[in-house]
Amino acid sequence: MNGDWVNMLLKRLRKTVSIFLILVLAFNLCACASADDAADKNQTNGSESETSVNEEDLASELMQDDTAPSDEAVAVSDEENETEDENDNSETDSSGISSGLVINENLLDNGDFHSDMAHWGTYTAKGGNCVFTAPGGEGKVSITNSGNVNYAVQAFYDGFELKNGGVYEFSFKMSSDKPRNIEARIQINGGDYHAYVDVFEDIDENMNTYSTTFTMEEGSDPAPRLCFNLGTPEGADELGEHVVRIDDVSLKLVDASGIKEAVVEDHTVSININQVGYLKDSVKIAMSNSSKLGDSFKVVDVKSGKTCFEGKYDTEVYSRGAGENVVRGDFSAVKEEGTYRIEDATDSSYEFKVDDKVYNDLLKDAFRFLYTQRCGIEIEEKYAGSYAHKPCHTGEATIHGTNNKKKIIGGWHDAGDYGRYVVPGAVTVADLFLAYEDARELWDSKWGDSMDIPESGNGIPDILDEAKYELDWMLMMQDEASGGVYHKITCREFPGFVMPEEETEELVLSPISNTATADFAAVMAKASVIYKDIEPKFASNCLSAAKKAWKYLETAPVGQGFKNPDDIVTGEYPDMRDPDERYWASVELYSATGDETYAKYYRSILDQYVKDGYGWADVSSYGNRAYLSMDKSKQDEKYVKLISEHLKNRAQELTGFIDSDGYMCDLGEDYIWGSNMDVLNRARMILDSVAVNGGDKNKAYQQLSYLLGANTLSQSYVTGYGTVRTEHPHHRVAIVKQYALPGMVAGGPNKNIEDPFAKSTLQGVSPAKCYVDNEQSYSTNEVTIYWNSPLIYLLSTMINGD
Repeated sequence: MNGDWVNMLLKRLRKTVSIFLILVLAFNLCACASADDAADKNQTNGSESETSVNEEDLASELMQDDTAPSDEAVAVSDEENETEDENDNSETDSSGISSGLVINENLLDNGDFHSDMAHWGTYTAKGGNCVFTAPGGEGKVSITNSGNVNYAVQAFYDGFELKNGGVYEFSFKMSSDKPRNIEARIQINGGDYHAYVDVFEDIDENMNTYSTTFTMEEGSDPAPRLCFNLGTPEGADELGEHVVRIDDVSLKLVDASGIKEAVVEDHTVSININQVGYLKDSVKIAMSNSSKLGDSFKVVDVKSGKTCFEGKYDTEVYSRGAGENVVRGDFSAVKEEGTYRIEDATDSSYEFKVDDKVYNDLLKDAFRFLYTQRCGIEIEEKYAGSYAHKPCHTGEATIHGTNNKKKIIGGWHDAGDYGRYVVPGAVTVADLFLAYEDARELWDSKWGDSMDIPESGNGIPDILDEAKYELDWMLMMQDEASGGVYHKITCREFPGFVMPEEETEELVLSPISNTATADFAAVMAKASVIYKDIEPKFASNCLSAAKKAWKYLETAPVGQGFKNPDDIVTGEYPDMRDPDERYWASVELYSATGDETYAKYYRSILDQYVKDGYGWADVSSYGNRAYLSMDKSKQDEKYVKLISEHLKNRAQELTGFIDSDGYMCDLGEDYIWGSNMDVLNRARMILDSVAVNGGDKNKAYQQLSYLLGANTLSQSYVTGYGTVRTEHPHHRVAIVKQYALPGMVAGGPNKNIEDPFAKSTLQGVSPAKCYVDNEQSYSTNEVTIYWNSPLIYLLSTMINGD
């Protein structure tokens, strides 16, 4: 027993530690174990026994690609780096300059599972199912169903890089208690997932070593994926339950002589501005992060080359998010239409325009993105260009947990995949309604009915036509018997990178949720008011559906959130708190009906607290807006004051963030998944306060400049707009077509770096810089309908004016 224990401990030690020290340690451990055998027996057995794993926790972890190394793995990695420096194994190019490339060392930090499951995970699809653990320092894939394709069960490793021109040796040990064929590959981790190298091997109960050598002939990849496809081999039958064991996975650079390091072009400049431009009478601020500049700057007319304005920078302000000092220069005095740039002693900004129509095309494209996300109909080339496609997802859906079917067609694809979700769909529609109400003159104009969607020119503002397309789908998502609303309709897994009509797996209606039902009730009640004079019958149907949904909520336990069923791994939107959704629904229903039943609920909430939030999880701001905008005869002055005071305090907090940040961003250091949505929604909270308490809108509008380039990365986060702009969003149609449709809002910096590509490229970067324009980086560069909708709102109000 003690000998086995020592062997296991030896495996856990880093291979760069000298053999002499390992043997000394092993000897001491053996002696201690022999002396205290009785006391240590239980602990020793525990070390040898198979690790107990909670399958739900594991599944949740794998779904999120949570493969960050453990503290132990990080510490060992640091030790390995020190050893490598001492050994000086780096390669030298022909000029004698060290490239820092290590020869014949394993590039995988945990290829031998010494750090348990660090870097390792699983992907399952097409009926595949497994649990992946690492008992005793060896990978164990317990397969319960091998699915119907070879990648239906995949064990993968993330966290290494491949250099163009490098020659690599890829090896591993593997066995199976059932003879079978497997595929081992190193592939691009996105797009078409093509392999850089792949091998097919027959394995059996013997733990054998398999090896291949290959040259990386494509461009360097900082975040590829190493994976073993353990599903059903092509042409074979489903394999049934069996166990595959994996060990000593190694990837070594064996020849670096052909490597030529790619030159990474830096697009950042020290002077940052809104790269699209400014309205003539708007506040205009330039930001510079140069430590060598003087105190003055000038605005240059690009066409004439003449200086049209000179100004002084303000005192330095530290940006915590960016980790740098910034000075600001106000050039609001530049009001003449034209194209300009800012210059100072050290640098020049990108060009920008001053024009009262500078945002018109941006608003149109941001809005038309929703049309291209429509599901169930042909997306016409006339309106969508290369994003045109045939009708998709037109089959019946299975109601989860039953054999019952329901045909549900329409709605918007939510994001970069093709799922349709009630919760984000509802808030997107709500944003469109608020944009319409707060910029009615704009949307009621001829321009507002000429957005180049199929309904344009029908006499109804296009923003209401587009919202109705989603509402028609949402009405189908309501269960006729109970009034509850199904949470989402998707396939069981995310699709590959294909066009929408090529996702042909079974559609599944996930169970009813409180959050979906309450959001549905809120937006349907609002729709009954919006469409009352436009489409009376439709408005009546919306109100009836909203009331029915509220009836469901009256008997549903408060706080009941949504969790994905075990066999569904698509987006969860798992909000476990529903009082804010119920609050919003009750206010909208009372505003639409005057029925005291609904007033009782929102009063019970407001008597306890006032909260805020625009977005799919926190929706209280929609309720607050609904209350303050309802007919005054229905309002209670006590609640008006409570909400107004809360809005004032929240706006003061947000403007404090703006004033204390060099780039005037309202996030502080709170750069998380979808941070650009938060930037825009916090701007709306400031505008909410200004509407009832008075104040300055300019700091809210400044957030648009942040989005369009006035940030530490000199980056416009909107496709098609700005000199340096997002061009490679995580969006399936964009990836297939290799073209980013103009007007899509990228998620933005995410300090939690939650995808493999981000983990490989953004470690140690300041929060505001944790962004990469790469299609693989779904945690920083995906797009969604509800990130576009707050931009539509903000642009509408800015263009419409006071």
